[in-house]
Amino acid sequence: MGDVNQNKEAIARNRKRIFNIDAEVMLNKSLVYQSRAMIEENRLMIMSNYSAAFMGNRQLANHNTEEIFENRRAILANAQPADDVQSNYIQAQINKTSLDYLAHRSELNTAVLAVSEEMAEINAKLIDINKKIMDANQSIVEFNSQQIAINRDLLDGALKPSEANSGDNAVLIASNQDAMKDIESRVVKNRSAMEGLMSASQTNAANLMENKNQISKRRESIMANRDVIADNKSRIME
Repeated sequence: MGDVNQNKEAIARNRKRIFNIDAEVMLNKSLVYQSRAMIEENRLMIMSNYSAAFMGNRQLANHNTEEIFENRRAILANAQPADDVQSNYIQAQINKTSLDYLAHRSELNTAVLAVSEEMAEINAKLIDINKKIMDANQSIVEFNSQQIAINRDLLDGALKPSEANSGDNAVLIASNQDAMKDIESRVVKNRSAMEGLMSASQTNAANLMENKNQISKRRESIMANRDVIADNKSRIME
């Protein structure tokens, strides 16, 4: 009976330990979901800022650029040269206007190309992340299939308490203790990683809000420029 009592006490201790492990694992689960929610919020804000900056502010600023040079060409076209020297000067200014615009446009093309290359790399990374998510989902399906098979075997009579003995019970108890050590180690490692992830997500959120504010302020500057451009156009048409 000594082995039986020892096994019984070990099982009771293990049950208490499993209860604590369960609490820690479930806490990590909630932290995972919380961090995922923050990451998703940040991702959506990134896309919102991207749309506002690239499709919004950028288009408005480019439109201003077009009108600025349209005004410049109109100003030069309305000039009345008194001789060939002045005419040459005006024509050279017209050429310079075209070159200024084309140089600006070429520099923008380079900048957009650099951003597009980085976005292509990010897309490739996202594809890889999706593959990892799919692999993780497959592991869940496989695990569930294995557990279903175990349940089926138990229902079919694989569970045979009548054949149990203290020696086999002790082996199973020791195996459970090893499994608890592995889970506890993983819990600690996951908790540390999640704390770092939560901190990074909070920093990202603050930076994204600052970007959003800068985008809004830049739009105000763009619209202020637009008022000046419109005034210049009115003066040209007088």
